[in-house]
Amino acid sequence: MRFQKYDFIVLTLFCLCGLVISGCRQKQEDFVSPEKPPKPVAITVLRQTSPTNTQFITGSVVPWKSEQIGFEVAGRVAEVIEPKEFVTPQISGQTNKQASGATPLARLDDEELKIAVESAQASVEVAKLNRDANLVTIEQQLPAQIESARAEADLADVELSRALKLSKQNTISLSELDAARTNASTTKSRLASSNAELAQAKARQLTLEAQILQARQQLSESQRSLRNAVLFSPFPGQVSQIHAVPGTYVKEGDPVVTVQMMDPMTIEFEVTARDSRRYRRGDMLPVQVTDGSGTSRQLSGMVYRVDTVADPAARTFTVTMHVRNEIDESAYMSPDTDEPIAWTNQITPLNIGPMITGDRRQLVVREAVHTIGGETFVWKVTNRRWGTPSPSGDRLLSVTKVPVRITSDVIPYLGRWKFVAIEFTDPNVKMDVDHDLITGKLYFKPTQPEYSVVDEVTSPKNGTSSKKSLPRPRQTALLETWAGSQVMLDEQRWLLRSGDVARISLTPDEPTAGYFVPMKAVREEQGKTFVHVIDETAGQAIARRVFVEIAEGESVLGETVLLRITSTSLQELREGMQVIVEGTHYLNDGDRVVVSQLVGGQP
Repeated sequence: MRFQKYDFIVLTLFCLCGLVISGCRQKQEDFVSPEKPPKPVAITVLRQTSPTNTQFITGSVVPWKSEQIGFEVAGRVAEVIEPKEFVTPQISGQTNKQASGATPLARLDDEELKIAVESAQASVEVAKLNRDANLVTIEQQLPAQIESARAEADLADVELSRALKLSKQNTISLSELDAARTNASTTKSRLASSNAELAQAKARQLTLEAQILQARQQLSESQRSLRNAVLFSPFPGQVSQIHAVPGTYVKEGDPVVTVQMMDPMTIEFEVTARDSRRYRRGDMLPVQVTDGSGTSRQLSGMVYRVDTVADPAARTFTVTMHVRNEIDESAYMSPDTDEPIAWTNQITPLNIGPMITGDRRQLVVREAVHTIGGETFVWKVTNRRWGTPSPSGDRLLSVTKVPVRITSDVIPYLGRWKFVAIEFTDPNVKMDVDHDLITGKLYFKPTQPEYSVVDEVTSPKNGTSSKKSLPRPRQTALLETWAGSQVMLDEQRWLLRSGDVARISLTPDEPTAGYFVPMKAVREEQGKTFVHVIDETAGQAIARRVFVEIAEGESVLGETVLLRITSTSLQELREGMQVIVEGTHYLNDGDRVVVSQLVGGQP
């Protein structure tokens, strides 16, 4: 009985152990991890190429020529040009009358210089008169005097001979003989003195000729100083800065205006010592700049020089190149109209009387008053008002004709402008003196020729006929017949300005053929460099590692960085091999992958 109870307990324990063991096996079977899903990647197909290494560098635009120009004579400034004005140079050797197309930069008060010229001219005339008077003495007075002295000397010799004969005969006294001898000596001395006066007069004539030359030189110097009272630029360009205003007294050489050449401009950029040896004078490089509308424009630059000494601070060399500049007309939008557009270079308010003359008269520049067919009028701007902000970039003005009457003489101002006072003659036209604007002088620019299709033309060679478009010049509008109402506010701007930034495309390296992959496709672990390629031999995409070596100095810069690779493992790189680009940094060798559109790959 006791034995049976013991067997029952053992059997029960044995069953419980079996249940526990079976439960543990069931849990181990339940925790077996399932097969991992493939990882999404992006790939690129390996191709042997030789891409170009294109690099851009930023350069600064600086003027090629910029000069502070001043007068060669001292004086008080009477007139100075305004900034941003375009200037035409005076060709060397031309006078002010010959250089009619040259732009005067400034003028001095020339009253004192004119007086100096007149004084020098008078000195020349006085010197000429002195020379002529001395010439009369040489040619007429002294020769006559010499002939008279010679005749007297001859007569005295004859009388002396007679006196000697008479003295031997004791006919005359000794005193009379002495008187004859004295008279002969005196007349000979007078003749010698006349000859000496003639020689002296001839020498004085040379002195007077030299005085004339000296007076003419002083006249030339005075005339040169008078010519230099008008300042011209030695090269074409634009006024960038004013250093003196009308009324300022300047000394010789004091800067009055600064003129900088605008075409061509220079662009400077820094390169390393290695890159500086690539460039030679005359090399052409593309340049990218941005115009007034924000559009990228490409220009062409020519290398002008490469510095021979490096910057000691940066250890770089400066490359300077010339770039032809051009007028930026991107800010002018052609209006949708067939009527001709007039142009003006300024608009002025009517309330400038207190500033010019100290009264409340309505003053306008003289060129703003137009007289056509006996009618005198100005052009009033209707879409702009003084004190009201104007729309950005809107250069088109709406104008209307307003009849006026000139009520004053020309009023000069700062030696640069000429104003006149006006009155409005039409009572039906309402004018707001404090806010209305008046245009300056109106003018028309030459228009581009339009192309018209002519009749069919038969070729004499092959007998075929074709229509040709030939340019037909458009007629420039005249203000006398212009009936428009739109005026463009003109302000020329250069595309390249001093201080602008430009992008220069550097000279590319010689392309090297090989297998190029994006830099993010290359992975490095524990000092080993490799890429992942897709192996589909097992029927599914498997990532396999291929150890590679990166060629030094042969990376290509573009939108992405490309590296040239060569295989260092048993598996060689070949055409058409699929290299994983995105997703390679979380892959292990042998992982299953799938090319996913979501990460930029291609199936």
